[in-house]
Amino acid sequence: MTFNQIDKNDLIIVLKPIMRNTVNDDDVDVEGWSGEIQVKLLADLDKSTLDKYELSVMGKIGSLLAAAIPAMNENAFVKYLVSQYVGMTDIELEHIDIVKHKEEKTKGEVIKLTFDSETEGNA
Repeated sequence: MTFNQIDKNDLIIVLKPIMRNTVNDDDVDVEGWSGEIQVKLLADLDKSTLDKYELSVMGKIGSLLAAAIPAMNENAFVKYLVSQYVGMTDIELEHIDIVKHKEEKTKGEVIKLTFDSETEGNA
C-alpha cells in the first residue's frame, strides 16, 4: 500500500522506531534504532465521513491491535497465538525478542508505547 491509496476513512497504525546516537566500536558517533518504538493511530478527522461512534469503535479496534505488542511481551501464549495469524514458524518465533515497554495515553484515541531494550540498539 502506498500513501496515495489511503482512504479518508482509514485508520492507520504507525510504528515509529526511536533513533538514538551511540558510539560504535570504532569510536564513531552513529545513529541507530534504540529498540524502542512508538505506536500511533492516525485518522484524518477533517475528511472522514465516519460519525463519532464509528470513529470511537475504529479507535478501540486500533488500540486493541496496538496492545498486542505489550501483551506478547507479557504472555508467551499470546505471542504464539498472534504469530500463528501471520504464518510464522516456531523457529522464526524463537528469534523475536520483544522488549519492555511503557504505555502512555495521549490525546484522543492515541496510545504511545515506548520500548526499551537491553542493548539500546547496539546488539
